[in-house]
Amino acid sequence: MSTKDSNFSRVATRLGLNTDDVWPSVVRERLLAYGLLLLYVVVIWFPIYYIFITSLKTQSEVLTLPITFFPQEPTAQNYVDIFRNRPFEAYTINSLIVATTTTVICVTLGTMTGYTFSRHDFLGNKALLLSIVAARMIPPIALIVPFFQIMSSPPLIGGLTGNLTDTRVALILTYTFFNLPFAVWIMKNYFDGVPTSLDEQAKVDGCSTWEAFVKIILPVAKPGIAATAILAFIFSWNEFIFALVLTRSEASQTLPIAVSLFVADDFVDWSHLAAGGMIAALPGILFGLFFQRYIVSGLTQGAVKE
Repeated sequence: MSTKDSNFSRVATRLGLNTDDVWPSVVRERLLAYGLLLLYVVVIWFPIYYIFITSLKTQSEVLTLPITFFPQEPTAQNYVDIFRNRPFEAYTINSLIVATTTTVICVTLGTMTGYTFSRHDFLGNKALLLSIVAARMIPPIALIVPFFQIMSSPPLIGGLTGNLTDTRVALILTYTFFNLPFAVWIMKNYFDGVPTSLDEQAKVDGCSTWEAFVKIILPVAKPGIAATAILAFIFSWNEFIFALVLTRSEASQTLPIAVSLFVADDFVDWSHLAAGGMIAALPGILFGLFFQRYIVSGLTQGAVKE
């Protein structure tokens, strides 16, 4: 057998196509499955690829027909321009502060609340949990006016804080409202999959309830905490509608708003919009590529009862 045939045989074996006994039905099924998966991958990655190559094109090439799928004169000038001509550093810092603070609050409160719902069967447990999760089911667009009014004149603390619109605090409070129920739901389901015998054994060894939670349960729940943190960060990082309504200056505006500013009434600055879009999309792409296993394990833990 030649080297080429040998290499082909090894690849076919790894793909599960080397099926001499049941040829050709299994091979056809596997080829069809791989073909559909390849088509799906191309479809979901093509928009990201097109934004990336557009960010490397000159403005004249972007507006030239026919469309080119490989930049004729690749340049990083668009990335330089958006940081030189616009306050993209401020937008990026705002996004980092808002998304990180929201994530820390949601993970901290969601973890403790989820543990309480999972381990303590108090009166009204299920009804209270349902009411918290149901708050996340309300379409966000229906809450824009109430949130704008609340942030314009915060009840109880309005005398101290004043108008909160056009501040990062307004975005952090808003995103916490939407992400915290999701965090509670994920962590409650995750703790349901952690054996209660671990809590009991820790208490037998002399730990208090809080010590058992911190020293024994939290280390076991790292995948669930990671999944909650990743999803809360991405949701806060990408949110657009409330950032558009509640902010109006670079002191509080985030990256999604900054990217939308490249769209004017009579002109769209496509090359700079694509460069800004790539920067805004980068955290989501990196989290998806490198922390996918944490998201999957965090969301599926507790789904199957043993």
